[in-house]
Amino acid sequence: MSSPTPNSRIASVTIDLVDRIDALLPQTQCGLCKTSGCRPYAEQMAQGEAINHCVPGGVPTIQALARLLQVSAPEQVDPDYGITPSHRLVAFIREDECIGCTKCIQACPVDAIVGAAKLMHTIIEAECTGCNLCVAPCPVDCIDLVPGADIPLTWHPPQNESADALQQAKNRADKARERFLARNSRLALAAEALAKRKAEKAKPALTDAERSALMIAAAMARSQLKKAEKQLSALHARGETSEVLLAQLPELRAAAQAAQNALEKAALA
Repeated sequence: MSSPTPNSRIASVTIDLVDRIDALLPQTQCGLCKTSGCRPYAEQMAQGEAINHCVPGGVPTIQALARLLQVSAPEQVDPDYGITPSHRLVAFIREDECIGCTKCIQACPVDAIVGAAKLMHTIIEAECTGCNLCVAPCPVDCIDLVPGADIPLTWHPPQNESADALQQAKNRADKARERFLARNSRLALAAEALAKRKAEKAKPALTDAERSALMIAAAMARSQLKKAEKQLSALHARGETSEVLLAQLPELRAAAQAAQNALEKAALA
């Protein structure tokens, strides 16, 4: 068994550090840290980025990150990134004003909004992280951020919260991470499928000569099949048979079907 290379060891250590950093973040996925989510910010911190850009995490998260990374803890969140709210917020859709445009659904990083085109949308409050990303895209301004459950934003000490409340905060963060990653995986698969469909459509059309060749191939395959079938029919009429022809029939039928499929596919291109 080969030993891991120096580069693979470095990559493993980096991934482990990113995981541990990400585990301390509130998983709001709000982008206020000027990245596309909590894990991207964790990746930046693993490379030396400042640890006080997480607005919802606030001072408790800064201190937890400082302990992990063994660096000095800034006194507050960098004000250029925002101000930590005093209470957990969640989105609320005024449903009688909703036009069902789905723009908020597309913006939600944790799939916490349900609905369909031209139908009313609603927030799954227990899954909402209060990221605020659904508010701006709404064309009729029917989404507000309102106080959510009485659960702290983070679970890091020191906080004047019960152990149960801190555990609830941790559970919410873990669930939000799962939903964020699941959504990203789903979107990546959808993008891959779309790219594949576009690539198929972009394939050059067949020339007249190529179409003609397919038509001839299909006709020849049908002709060979019919010839074999007629020969067998004549033999059966005389009370005879041919093991060779019987063995060839499945292959001839498959060849005729494949040639016909290729011709039909070319006709759709």
